Amino acid sequence: MSADAELLKSLCLAPGPTGFEAPAQEVVRRRLAPLGEMQADPLGNIWLDVGPAGGPQVVVTAHADQIGLILTYVDEHGYVSVEKIGGVAPLLVPGRHFVIHGAGGPVQAVGGKKPTHIIPADERDKAPALHEQFLDIGASSREVALERVAIGDPITFTPEFVELSAGVFATQALDDRAGVYCLVRALELYAAAPGAARLTGLSTVHEETTFMGARAQAKRLTPAVMIVVDGDFCSDTPAADAKKLAGEVKLGAGPVLGRGAGSNHRLLSVALEVAAEEGIAVQLKAAPEAMSTDADELMAAGSAATLSLSLPVRYMHSPFEVAHGDDLEAAARLVAALARRVGEAGAAESFLPRV
Repeated sequence: MSADAELLKSLCLAPGPTGFEAPAQEVVRRRLAPLGEMQADPLGNIWLDVGPAGGPQVVVTAHADQIGLILTYVDEHGYVSVEKIGGVAPLLVPGRHFVIHGAGGPVQAVGGKKPTHIIPADERDKAPALHEQFLDIGASSREVALERVAIGDPITFTPEFVELSAGVFATQALDDRAGVYCLVRALELYAAAPGAARLTGLSTVHEETTFMGARAQAKRLTPAVMIVVDGDFCSDTPAADAKKLAGEVKLGAGPVLGRGAGSNHRLLSVALEVAAEEGIAVQLKAAPEAMSTDADELMAAGSAATLSLSLPVRYMHSPFEVAHGDDLEAAARLVAALARRVGEAGAAESFLPRV
């Protein structure tokens, strides 16, 4: 089955930097409304249960927030100062097109930049620190600017969604709206053919900065199995080296299973069996230390066997990230099939580590 491009587009184009995830979460709410009543917490996490209440609980989770900027100051000439939300490299700001998401609607902005002609030659390949940069919204004064924007407004790269070739999409926020796509589709697939397990889809917040959403849910959840879906670095471009990325990851070659610190070994073995039975191509990658995803917080709760399931993404944390729709749809199929297998296996003790 090919990917639902419209679903992915609606997820990726919804603005949702950390702390401002509501528009992205609303896309999830609307899409999953036919499956049941969504629950939420004050932090902004949302979740939905599908399947029988009496069976073992399987949670599939992905984070809804994206990297971005936040407005911190407006000078007397109307220029806007910013600070990063998550991992935004300073070199991504000069000359770029941004959108400030103000109370009165979107405000267009560009990253200010010295003309190359007047930059000393030894500085042309460097970007100033973020606090030294500014955005231009075309305002003539602080007063004029503050009629359109306010301190604390979230800022994103200009949202665009491009299909580079059949099934290959370039857009902002694939980290981790691609994972949220997988979560949504997995719930839909499981609802259409449920097993004995209770499948919970959890869309978290605050992953890009503090993992706070996952930390809050780790105190509430006691599932048998936790599947954490996030983006992973592709090694198939001239800019990447598989040996430095803990393994080879190719776009279009299937979702990635982490082997090592990020996954329960017995659950990983079951996931590989299920993938083979379902005809789902997967990739295997070493996980030598912390995953730097929500998996770290959720695993630390100690209540669930955890699987780190990643999606190949090129150019992570940039204005245009790239993913293959087939990888996303395959991941959703794997999650639904794995939930059915867990329902057959029964209690969490099935995944206690043994030699």
